[in-house]
Amino acid sequence: MRLDTIALKNLARRKGKAALVVVGLAVGIATMVSIVTLMLAFEKSIDTQLDAFGFNIVVYPASTSLSLNYGGMNISGVDTFEVETLTEADIEKARRIRSANDITAISPKVLQAIEVKNRKALLVGVDFDEEFQAKKWWKVMGHKPSSKDQVILGSDAARNLRLKAGDSMKIGSQSFKVAGILHETGSQDDGLVFSDIERAQALFDRGQDLSLIEISAQRSEQIDNVVAELEKALPGAEVSSIKQAVKYREEAMGSLARFGLIVTAIIIMISGFIVFVTMTSSVNERKQEIGVFRAMGYRKSSVARIILTEALAVSVVGGIVGYIAGFGATYALPQVVPSIELPVEASSSVFLLALAIAVLVGLVSSLMPARRAANMDPADALKSL
Repeated sequence: MRLDTIALKNLARRKGKAALVVVGLAVGIATMVSIVTLMLAFEKSIDTQLDAFGFNIVVYPASTSLSLNYGGMNISGVDTFEVETLTEADIEKARRIRSANDITAISPKVLQAIEVKNRKALLVGVDFDEEFQAKKWWKVMGHKPSSKDQVILGSDAARNLRLKAGDSMKIGSQSFKVAGILHETGSQDDGLVFSDIERAQALFDRGQDLSLIEISAQRSEQIDNVVAELEKALPGAEVSSIKQAVKYREEAMGSLARFGLIVTAIIIMISGFIVFVTMTSSVNERKQEIGVFRAMGYRKSSVARIILTEALAVSVVGGIVGYIAGFGATYALPQVVPSIELPVEASSSVFLLALAIAVLVGLVSSLMPARRAANMDPADALKSL
């Protein structure tokens, strides 16, 4: 009879012991899967929320005269020309710095206070292609502007101006069509009117002048270096970094990961102990059976293989059950507690990790019982018959 057949038939005869090992492993794996899935969901949620901060580096004209506010930062030279403004040539200078490869997006902007239907708003001239590429979280009710006489309104701006997608509006002496309305972002974008940057420059006689340039660095540790090089390349501008938002994400995820690892390690150790005790008890109960195997000529390695095959089988089942239970509990959390909004998603890598850890814990915890069974003296075992 094949060794794996013997192992599987033994599990069928001792369903209680097998179930105990499965449950012990499943509890540990479910805890690990829940923590890892929650970490991934929190990371995605934090990324989405940090997107509201926009870019993490802002370049604007140096001046003691400040007028309008954009994104919590006072911007000079918006509706006055008391200082020399940035120009499109500065964009090229920014693209040529040594750390250019660390930059993911460069977005020039022209800001102008406007009045629409006797209501005030802030117009932001942008390159829509660059803006949509940088702000991938933008969702538009309507469509992306297809011509220079079309604009996009933030959700708050649309309510304030009482406009919707498809409506027409006048800015200065020119008419514009509302191509779309942004879904609420929770950022300053909600209160803005976005137009084509070239049209905004022409409408307000700004030439190639820019109000500010927003730049996004890939990682927080690169921000200081990028800022230093931008300050050298653009001596007539102020360069300000907002790296606290990026650091917050990294610190939050680091703390969550450490907590998750500690809790998971403790639970996995407990699961391993349950497997060890159960498999040891199983070996003790099967002295006669093991003695018969040894008397029939089964080698030590064959006896050990039977025990480890049993451990492998229950470990695989425990890993699958644990993954289903852990993911199911995490997935149900936002439905049970509506105040918790997390983008919980199934992950094949988490499933494979859960299965691998279950098998590893099951086999490692069964090594000593398997060795004990293999080294059992057949004469002593047969005495109990």
